[in-house]
Amino acid sequence: MGNNDFIRKSLFMTGGLLVWAAQFTLVYVFNSLACARRFAGMELMGIGIVPFVVTGITLAALLATALVFLLALRRRGPAYASRDNRPVNDFMRYTTMTIAGLSFVAIVWNGIPALLVPPCG
Repeated sequence: MGNNDFIRKSLFMTGGLLVWAAQFTLVYVFNSLACARRFAGMELMGIGIVPFVVTGITLAALLATALVFLLALRRRGPAYASRDNRPVNDFMRYTTMTIAGLSFVAIVWNGIPALLVPPCG
């Protein structure tokens, strides 16, 4: 297994965590900027700008995490390029699915307070 192959497989296995980290960062950076730059009170289509953007970021993160989960479930992705080592492939599959499932919960858990609690409050 080459170094590049290891990196691709590792990124795929931790894909759910990477998506969650990006969502966490984007949600809180946007919320902080909205408060610091005083545009948290703006509305877009009758919805506050912060809940609107946070909902979009959260939905995109949930879709990306679901994609990682489904790719692992269907044995697609970089971990399944070679069929010669089934126990390792199965381990990577279940690990990827577990991490993606936990990340899905973390993304929802992270998005709910940003939607329910008023920004800058």
